[in-house]
Amino acid sequence: MTKREKELVSFIDDLLWMAARYAHGRHTYAPAVIRDVIDHMRSIYPEWRPKRDLMIKPRQPDESGFDSDYLDDIFNPEGL
Repeated sequence: MTKREKELVSFIDDLLWMAARYAHGRHTYAPAVIRDVIDHMRSIYPEWRPKRDLMIKPRQPDESGFDSDYLDDIFNPEGL
């Protein structure tokens, strides 16, 4: 990765956590956009991983929606 690419990835990291917190648990297109961005980043930089975010909690039993509306599987996967 070039210096410029590292800077761009750093910018993405700085913005991604805010976008993920906004999208997490929403029953809109927002969680899918976050998932698409992460998939695209991983296709370009396979070693890249989004940073953990303990503020992104798993879906509670009383919360509605689809599992894919919640991003904890990406930002706090089990085993980390």
